[in-house]
Order: sequence, then C-alpha cells, then structure tokens
Amino acid sequence: MIPPDHQSHHPSAVHASLGFLLAAAVEALFPERDFYIEHSFIGGYYCHFGADKPVTAGELQRLTGQISAYVAGDTPLELIELDRFTLQKRFEEQHRGDKLEILQRLGGTVVPATRFGHYLDYRFEPMTADLSRLQNFSLDLYDRGFVLRFPSPLPPYEVPPFTDSPKLYQVIQQRERWGRVLHVKNLGQLNDRLQAGQSQELIWVAEALHEKTLARIADDICEHLPSKRVVFVSGPSSSGKTTTTKRLAIQLKVNGYSTLALSMDHYFVDQTVMPPEPDGTLDFEALSAVDIPGLISAIQALLKGESIPRRQFSFRRGQGRDTDERLRLQPGAVLIVEGIHGLNPIFPRELGAESIQRLYVSAITQLNVDNQHRISSSDSRLIRRLVRDAQFRGYSAEETLLRWPAVRRGEERHIFAYQEQADHMFNSALVYELGALRGRAVKVLKAVPSTSETYAEARRLLTFLSFVTGIDEDPIPRTSILREFLGGSAFEY
Repeated sequence: MIPPDHQSHHPSAVHASLGFLLAAAVEALFPERDFYIEHSFIGGYYCHFGADKPVTAGELQRLTGQISAYVAGDTPLELIELDRFTLQKRFEEQHRGDKLEILQRLGGTVVPATRFGHYLDYRFEPMTADLSRLQNFSLDLYDRGFVLRFPSPLPPYEVPPFTDSPKLYQVIQQRERWGRVLHVKNLGQLNDRLQAGQSQELIWVAEALHEKTLARIADDICEHLPSKRVVFVSGPSSSGKTTTTKRLAIQLKVNGYSTLALSMDHYFVDQTVMPPEPDGTLDFEALSAVDIPGLISAIQALLKGESIPRRQFSFRRGQGRDTDERLRLQPGAVLIVEGIHGLNPIFPRELGAESIQRLYVSAITQLNVDNQHRISSSDSRLIRRLVRDAQFRGYSAEETLLRWPAVRRGEERHIFAYQEQADHMFNSALVYELGALRGRAVKVLKAVPSTSETYAEARRLLTFLSFVTGIDEDPIPRTSILREFLGGSAFEY
C-alpha cells in the first residue's frame, strides 16, 4: 500500500478526496441513483448518473451545497484502517459487485479505508484529510452529466475558468462506445473475461477497433489532399505516436498516397546549448529544445521537391548531425511529422494553415477500477513508459519515476494546452493493455529500493497493478501499439 507520509502530498490527493466527498454527497442526497466518476476532462472528472435522466441544474446546486457544508463542518475526513469484513458487509448490502472484487484483491484482514461520517470506502490512492484544502471546487453541467473541476495546484489555488474541449469529448464518447462493444467497463469485468479464457477475442476486437479508427482518420486526411500535404502527429509521452505514424502511413497507402516521415526528436538542439531548468536538468519537452527553424526549413524544402539530408540525434552524445542519406518527398506524397510539439501554433503560422493537418494521439483509458474510482490515463502512460524504458533505453524504474513529474509539467505546458487545435484525434488506449503490461511493470517496480524517494510511488503503482489479471503477450499482433513498449514489433523504431 501507499506509505502514509506519501498520501497528502501527492499531486492527486486533493482530487481523490474531492471525489470521495462527492460520492458521499450523492449517497446522502440521491441514494437511489447509480453514480459514476469517469475520465479526466477539462481540469476535473466527468461524472454522471448512468442511464438515468440527465443531471439537472437543481441537483447540481444541491450537491455543491452539500460538499461545501462537508468542507466547512466539524465532521472529519478520516484516513483509517478497517477489518475487511466491515467493508465487505457494506458492499454486499449495497450490491456493489464492482467493489467486492477489488476488496478481495487488496489482500489482508485489515485494509486502508476512508471514512466521512457514515460513508465508507476502501483506499488505494493518495488522499488528504485536510478539509481546508478542499474548499475550492466547481460542479459544472456537461452533456448528460457534470464535471467536478479542481483548483490549481499553485497559489491562489482557485478553480480555473471553464474551457470546453468538444473534440476531446467526442473521443471520450467513442471510448464509452468501445467499452459497450467489448462488454468491459471496469477492472472486475475485464478480469472476468480474462479469467474465462477470452483474452484472445478481446485482443482481436480491441485491435480491430484501432485499425478501423485509423482507417477513418486516413480517409478524412485524404479529403484535404493535395493541398494539406503535411500531417503533424502529436501527443503526450508514451501515447504511441511512433506506431500510430507508421500505421497511418499504411492506411494512406491503401488510399493511394505514399508518405515520408520525419521525427521531431532528431531536430533537438545540441545539449550544450539547450537551456537548463532551475535545478540544472534539461527540459526535452520545451519548444526551445527543438531546432524549430531547421525543422521548418527542412519541411519547406521537401514541399518544393528538394532533397534534404536525413537528420539524426544521438541521445548518448547529446548531439544531432546530418547523415549522408538524402530524403525527397515524391510529387503528391504526404509528409508526416511526428513529435510532441506538432500542435504548436508556430507551424500553421510559419507553414500556412492551408498546408497542414494535425493529428492528436492520446491514451484515454477505457476502464474504471470501480464506479467511483477511475483509472488515470497518466498512470496508464506511465506504466507503458516504465516498461519501454527498461526494455529499450536501459533506464530503471527509479530513473523513469524521477523524470515523470517534469514530463507531466511539459505536457501541461506544451501539449494539452493545444489539443483542441487538432483536426483529428486518435485514442491509442487498448482495453486489455494493463493485463499485457502487468508482468513486466511489476518486475521493474519491485526493483525500486525502499531508500529511494520514488519508493512510495512505486508501491502505489504496484497496488494498482495487483487489481489486474495478467495475460500472455504472444497473441498481441506485431503491429499493435503495445509492441512499441513490449518489443516484438513488426516496425522498426
């Protein structure tokens, strides 16, 4: 479990505690209604009442008042330990099969729990018992549900203004449809299917959904050809951008278009001139870390039909160089440029919005742990990265975990701020991926020493992975995005 001193200081502790108080308020005000805390969305969690009627403004006002009363009142939010039987009896009385399986997997006769008055739940993620930190929040109607929005982690800790993300929401809705097609909404349902020997079918259908979606995106891209011949592929760390680029190239070829791919990673400036962070580390997520003028010049030359040298950056030496290999974009061919800054407004400004298209790739998790505990898409990407770094880059889990907060800050500044600028979006998450990654991830996380400052985070992820049934890697197709992290891919990286 998570060591106690790690609880309240974790970045997500305020989020988890506000979600807990929201669930307590729903039980108090609307005990007859199903309640779901879903995916991360516009600075908070999207929530709804299932297949019931849409949430009304009046209901949301009552919930807001109830949570505000909780925060201002005398009832403490307690992080405690309870005997398993107490929680099991409660969940059985409430017919909460989604929670009973997770409770069983937590192990032991005593389990961590959270209590607020009469409301109880198990605890496996960081939380804070300091109600003063939960004063700022917002409940905003959205579609058939609402968004529980959180305060900024920086002073003055206020909830930012509401900024809609309709394109991202469409992708999230697609995720919901996929969950219904696969009959898997939470980890309990996933584990049931895996334990019943249905992993092969689950893999086939999940991969087919990916392929069908990429084919549709390729069709959409082709509708804007030949004028918009440059396609930028962007997304956060470990979203599967590289494999998506390669599979998109295949789908474009099916439609009669050849492609040429460039990677922004090969246009990093030399580390000797890369501006350091205040702590002396190098921020590879910053726009200034990329030779933007050189990259734009290369793209413009290719569009004119000129040849350019293939650029190659060595992370070992911290330097880039032009190789002897020459690249040329064939007439009518599509240029695909992959990199985290592909959505940055500098590219339409310098190249002309009429010449480019932008594809945003993210890994928006399709599963919940249970109805009130979501699976963080950030955690899913982190698990992918832990496995990939150990497999291909020689990094320990400790090194990856130490670097992850800086990566996340870079994503917030340089990627998520521009995601609605994308012309196309692709969700690279696979419903079965945690089962496939589990074995390798557990192995590298267990190697984190107890003396490490990342030990608590490693234990948190190990607890989460204990809820998942592992599966064999062999049936995973060689063209799957997961092969970018597991190895055995048909593509060269």
